[in-house]
Order: sequence, then structure tokens, then C-alpha cells
Amino acid sequence: MNTVLKNTIEHWGHLFPYTHIPRNESEYEKLLNFVEKLMQVSRHTKDERVTSLLRLIAKNIEEYEICRFSTKQVSPLEMFEFLMEEHNLGQGDLPEIGSQSLVSKILSGERQLTVEHIQKLSKRFSVSSSVFIEVGEDCKRIAMR
Repeated sequence: MNTVLKNTIEHWGHLFPYTHIPRNESEYEKLLNFVEKLMQVSRHTKDERVTSLLRLIAKNIEEYEICRFSTKQVSPLEMFEFLMEEHNLGQGDLPEIGSQSLVSKILSGERQLTVEHIQKLSKRFSVSSSVFIEVGEDCKRIAMR
């Protein structure tokens, strides 16, 4: 094993407790405290490693908060319908998804949105692709870790 890889694995042991999505309130609190300390460090240095670590941990905290504190889950289909209505679009107005027939099947639940559809819809509506992904399933996955 080369030295860089060996050092990376050795140091990962120190980072590991801070680089995953919290599984419970205790881990969540631990990460919040660690983020506060990182933010203090980032105020005094322009080190990209600190900024990168801060972003990673903040994203993991956000994932936990979405699952923990969401009051009403909106399904991807509901979000799709909402965005179509907000933009005054009909089933034939989404050529990036496919034909009017395909859009109709997606809206009726006959077909699912594909990864490619999700990417194109998030770009079209300028929203995160996560709004088209079932959050409940992600939260269950996080809780099982």
C-alpha cells in the first residue's frame, strides 16, 4: 500500500465520526457542535480544506434535518403537478420529458420519472433534483444505518 493511501486511511479514522448523516439526536448535536468549531476556524483562515469539510458536514446535517423536521412530505408526482400548474404547462409542453402520452402516463402513476427526467425537470424549473425524489425513502435509508 502506498504512503498516501495509508496516511489517508489513517486520518480518515479521525474524520469518520463527522462525515456521515447523523442517525440520531446525539450524533446530530455532535455535528452541530463540530460545525460551530469549524466555522470559527474558517473565519481566521482561507484554507479550502476547512471550507470543503464544512460544506460536507453541513450537507449531512441538512439531510438529517429534512428527514427529522419535515412536517408534510410532498411526493415527486405532487411536486411535478404543482410546477406544471405554476408554470401554466400542459402535458404537451414538456418535450424534454417526451411525448404528451408519456407525460400523461407519468402523471397517472403508470410510469416513473427516470434519472434523466429528473435532471431535465430540475434544470427546466430551476429546482433541486431532490424535489423529484421520494424523501420518505431516503429518510428510511438514513434511519437504517
